[in-house]
Amino acid sequence: MLGLGVIGKPIAGRLIKAGFGVAVYDVRDEPMVELKKAGATACASPAEVAKASDIVVSLVSDAAQTDDVVFGPGGIVATLQPGAIVVIGSTLGPTPVRRIAEALAAKGCETLDAPISGGYLSAYEGNLSLMIGGTPATLERALPVLRAFAKSITRAGEVGAGQTTKLAHQLVCSVNVMTLLEGLSLGVAGGVDPAILKQILREGVADSAVLRLWDDLGPRWKSMLQATPPEAMPPNLRKDLHLVLELARELGVNLYVGTQASLIADSGHATGRDDPRL
Repeated sequence: MLGLGVIGKPIAGRLIKAGFGVAVYDVRDEPMVELKKAGATACASPAEVAKASDIVVSLVSDAAQTDDVVFGPGGIVATLQPGAIVVIGSTLGPTPVRRIAEALAAKGCETLDAPISGGYLSAYEGNLSLMIGGTPATLERALPVLRAFAKSITRAGEVGAGQTTKLAHQLVCSVNVMTLLEGLSLGVAGGVDPAILKQILREGVADSAVLRLWDDLGPRWKSMLQATPPEAMPPNLRKDLHLVLELARELGVNLYVGTQASLIADSGHATGRDDPRL
């Protein structure tokens, strides 16, 4: 397991509980120490993880970090054994994943493009959703591992299709987050109790998974919409919107709402007041 962040660490924990031998690596010592106590093998590099693994799950932040753990110093490309499967759970866009898959295929290894939906609560519970790009045979081989942390595993097509599906998902989800925040802000400003307002929305056509998860994940989504320094890496919600627009340009698709949503998210002005107590 490469990358032990908000989603990666609980995934590693699920794999340990399922009885798999799990080798882990992260640039931070803290999650590796915690998982070592739970039964994982803490490794000094991605290459060491790959040497010990038939299936390598990579869940780092972006394309640059993925390139680093695959091709950089101490990267997995040096030690992967023929027949190994690399599962890329990060949201990168289809082009980087296809490029990595082509390089790994030259070493006799297979790639599953497997971006994740569900958030950290679902990761701890083993209820994540995976949208898969890859061959049916490769997916079949990896299923026992994937089922340890995901309840929904759907093949979207060949490598790259998982990423395309995830970006379509993120476009809809991100716009939903921002419009829900504005709708709650409007109702609260008009004097409606936020709990009653959310109940009414849940009982109407405006209901959504975003709304049902709002009490648990709303604060995290709002934090991703706050202003950040220009040099800082954008939070996932905003980073994914950038990838959405990049793919749309490549495909010649006009995303009028998506373009505005990305601009609003980047502006730091989408943090409306959805609860007078906050």
